[in-house]
Amino acid sequence: MDTNQKEFNIKKLISNYSIETTPQVYLKYGGFHEFLTNHNDIYVTFLPNENSKNVIQTCKKINEEGLNAIPHLPARNIENNEELNTFIASLSEIAGCKKILLIAGSGKKKGSIGSSIEVLETGFLSKYNFVQVGVAGHPDGSIDISKKELDDAIISKNKIAKDVDYKIYIVTQFFFEIASFIKWEKHINKIGNQLDIHAGIPGPATLKTLISYAKSCGISNSIRFLSKQAFNLSKLATTNCPDKLITELSIYKDENSLTKLKKIHMYPFGGIKKTSNWINSINNSTLKFNSKNEFTII
Repeated sequence: MDTNQKEFNIKKLISNYSIETTPQVYLKYGGFHEFLTNHNDIYVTFLPNENSKNVIQTCKKINEEGLNAIPHLPARNIENNEELNTFIASLSEIAGCKKILLIAGSGKKKGSIGSSIEVLETGFLSKYNFVQVGVAGHPDGSIDISKKELDDAIISKNKIAKDVDYKIYIVTQFFFEIASFIKWEKHINKIGNQLDIHAGIPGPATLKTLISYAKSCGISNSIRFLSKQAFNLSKLATTNCPDKLITELSIYKDENSLTKLKKIHMYPFGGIKKTSNWINSINNSTLKFNSKNEFTII
C-alpha cells in the first residue's frame, strides 16, 4: 500500500473520532469548542464517587456547545429502577442527550442493578427516545469478568438489538496492539456479533501513564506489551503516540470489507486538549511513514 493510500485511510478512520471527559475536566476548560468540532461525540464519565447531577449538567453544557454528549451509565452506580428512570429521563429531557454508553461499572453494586443487560431490559431507553446506545467490548479480556461471561454478554446484546428501536453498538476498552483487536473481532464474529464497533485507542501519553492506566483496568495483555517497552527507562517519560496502531487499524479496515470497525474512540490519558490537537494535526497535515507503519506529522 502506497503512502498516499495509507494517509487517506487514516484520515478517513479518524474523521469522526469520539473522545471522553469528566465533569471536572470540562469545568476546568469551560468548553471544548477551541479544539473539538460538532462532528465529535464527547463521552462523559460517571465515576463511583461522582454526583449524577454533575454528569447531567456537563452533558447539557456540551450539547449547548453544539457537540454531542454521550453520558456513561454505569449500572452498579444506580441503586434501583426508580433512580435509573430518573437519571435516564434527566439525561434526555434536561441535558438533551439521545446517545448513551452502558457499562457495568467498577466495584460493588450500589443497589439491585448489576449489569448493562438489566438496564437494556427495562425499556427506559426507548421510553426516553434514545437513538444510539453503546455497550462495552473487551479485546484484551477483563480480570473481573470471565471469558464465558463476556461471550454471553455479546450474544445477549446482539439478541436485544434485534428487538429495540435504537441502534446498539460496541465501544471497546483501550488496547495497544492490532493483533488483540483482530483476534477479538474474529472471535465475536464466530459467536454471532452483528454490532458496529468503535475501537478504543489510548491518546498520546507517557509510557509510565499508559502502564498505570492499564494496571488500574487489569488489562494483562496490554500490561505485558507496555512492560516490554519499559525496559528502556528513557522511554518512560517520553510521550507515546498511537500512530502505528491507528495506521494498522486503518489498513485492516480498508482490506477487510466484513469488519464491523466503524470509527475510533480516544481515551485522552495525556489530556483531552493534547489528544484532540494531535488528531487535528493529523487531519490537517501530510504524514511521513517508516517501515514499521509509524508516522510523523509534517
